[in-house]
Amino acid sequence: MQILWFLGIHGTNVVLPLVTPIWLAMDLENLAAWRNGLEMPNVLGLAFFNIVTWSGLALGLVLLMCLSKSKQFNQMGKLALMPALFGITEPVIFGTPLVMNYRLMVPFVTNNAIAIALSWLLIKLGLVAKIVGAQTIFGLPLGFFATVGGAASIIALHLFLLLILSPLLWYPWFKMAERAALAAEREADKEGL
Repeated sequence: MQILWFLGIHGTNVVLPLVTPIWLAMDLENLAAWRNGLEMPNVLGLAFFNIVTWSGLALGLVLLMCLSKSKQFNQMGKLALMPALFGITEPVIFGTPLVMNYRLMVPFVTNNAIAIALSWLLIKLGLVAKIVGAQTIFGLPLGFFATVGGAASIIALHLFLLLILSPLLWYPWFKMAERAALAAEREADKEGL
């Protein structure tokens, strides 16, 4: 998905139709087990994917931009913050841009995979509850999206991924891009004088 996004194609809309039937079946198994008080059989499912990769983990980048010394990045962060808090990250994806941006390609392509692997491990270790498989509407704000997961530990995981892990994963790459943006802004200021 993220490679397609990097190429400017809505990767979620391309890949989800292929995996949704499988993931929804897994969610339904979990819901049936949960309703009957049984152990839920699946860690993965569409609900897992939606909660763990909410906003494509781009919220961390938006938060870093809001704190940036670069005028360009700071303005983009301020513009993208409100939509990103509701899981809508197209403003930062196309406004930064992240599409075809080789400076930010590595985190853009890998952050979701890292979040999925870490979340899967935390659930397998029993540190986070399995997600019951319930689906919510798109566009709920940060934290609320995970409330249908079935446990407070899932909400905590969601907030950890978006507010702590995501900024950490973006940070080194963003700092390199920020240095380049600041240098370009200084050069433009000199030429403008």
